[in-house]
Amino acid sequence: MAKLVRIMWVPVLIAALYAGWIFWQRHGFGTGPGAPVTVDPMAKYGSGIRIVQFYSASREIARGGNTLLCYGVVNAKAVRLDPPVDKVWPAESRCFSVAPAGTTRYTLTAEGTDHKTAAESIEIVVKP
Repeated sequence: MAKLVRIMWVPVLIAALYAGWIFWQRHGFGTGPGAPVTVDPMAKYGSGIRIVQFYSASREIARGGNTLLCYGVVNAKAVRLDPPVDKVWPAESRCFSVAPAGTTRYTLTAEGTDHKTAAESIEIVVKP
């Protein structure tokens, strides 16, 4: 029995060292999670209104099908989609589903605080 007790401390020691090493690797000394990274759109894109993305997941769909329509704007106070499908607002990245009955050209218009506008269009073809 005494021999068994002398042998059992080895796995316990190895397990304790491993647990300590894992804790040290994950938490370190004096290193915590960094501050969240925020990107100022004005620093990245300037002060003017800009549509940074406007695309569809698929340019062609089958009749009765749907696809995602995605957009991103910076420095905008208002956003408009023609023809209107879903409510849109200024966002750096937003997607929503569209299901046009026929081939449709969507136009995204963004308006800045200086009343200047930017517009882009995309056409989704509906196959019979």
